Amino acid sequence: MRKFRIIVDVLMFVCYVILMGYHIVAHEVHEILGVITFGLFIVHHILNIRWYKSIFKGKYNLYRVIQIIIDMLLLVSMIGIIVSSMMISSTVFSFLGLKTTQFGRSLHMISTSWGFVFMGVHLGMHLNVILYKVNKKMKDSTFEYVYYLIMVLFMLYGLYSFIDTEMWKDMFLVSKFKFFDYNQSPILFYLGEVCIIFLFAFGIYILLNLRKKKGMVK
Repeated sequence: MRKFRIIVDVLMFVCYVILMGYHIVAHEVHEILGVITFGLFIVHHILNIRWYKSIFKGKYNLYRVIQIIIDMLLLVSMIGIIVSSMMISSTVFSFLGLKTTQFGRSLHMISTSWGFVFMGVHLGMHLNVILYKVNKKMKDSTFEYVYYLIMVLFMLYGLYSFIDTEMWKDMFLVSKFKFFDYNQSPILFYLGEVCIIFLFAFGIYILLNLRKKKGMVK
């Protein structure tokens, strides 16, 4: 079951990243892939139903509070994505007969961008144990500085991509329309999207561990 959960999570991650390249994949493929991603999201929550049952159990510390807030915000973002997808669909949900509106486009833009960021933070928090073990293993090893250099490079390129793709504008609806660089290499584009995820994943991991060292997270 654990392996199946990992496969579902990896597929969902890959699909979400591909979906960010709306200008790269065909429109029909984008919509179908979006439905598949939402299906994987539902399966993910069914497989983790115990998490919902444990919300009102046990003690709460800062880490657990932040984790629940991020997970709930990610859930709201995903609901926003699927609702807005139905509103602006011209293929998969065209049978609904819904008229595409600016509200639907704006909702899709803001839900997608915030959902992408929340997914990065969510990933960083849930991989906390794994990242800790990797850091511990790499410490004082031959590849310690190489490992940290790669991490820093990923975060820097993620920050560059976050600014270059103007994702922050999508998050706050600074612009009503999304503009893409059609001359950019698809490989570099998707590398940038993955690095944005790592930027927030590593960022939240570093932040939580700094707080833990100060005794703020027990």
